[in-house]
Amino acid sequence: MASETPNPQHWTLRFKQHKTTVLLFVSPHQSLASVKGDLLHAIKTARFTEINGIPLPSSPEDVILGVPLDGNDPSRGWINLEIPELEQDGGKKGSKSTSVLNATPIGAGLKDGMVLAFKSRKEKSGSDDMDIDDNEWDVILPNYDDEEGSQVKNGEGDGHAEDDI
Repeated sequence: MASETPNPQHWTLRFKQHKTTVLLFVSPHQSLASVKGDLLHAIKTARFTEINGIPLPSSPEDVILGVPLDGNDPSRGWINLEIPELEQDGGKKGSKSTSVLNATPIGAGLKDGMVLAFKSRKEKSGSDDMDIDDNEWDVILPNYDDEEGSQVKNGEGDGHAEDDI
């Protein structure tokens, strides 16, 4: 379901949830809705139905993307990529919309090779509204200790520290 055939102008973005990493080639001008659809398609093509016990979203609209708070240190946390804005003109005052700048990877300030987190929207119990807790991102970044612990000793184990798609 890739939007188009990758070419040298495409970017590689890394999407992470728990220990799973998905690499996608995206156009910097491709809509983020399309990127979410490609991400969900790639995960389902790899025959995943859940990641760390959390079921995959059923539609791209239920995928939430996050960017690192500190681009140089993703372990410091993540923030939701979609920034809701209040409409002032052309609609009901105080109604929420999504920023037009967030419509494409380049407009959202993403860069080639960037790592993003992704998660699924959760429904509030007893309510039809969607509850998004921006502070909960299930991302485990590999570190040196993980690499050291994943070495195969005496030919035992598979040596895989991370699930990659």
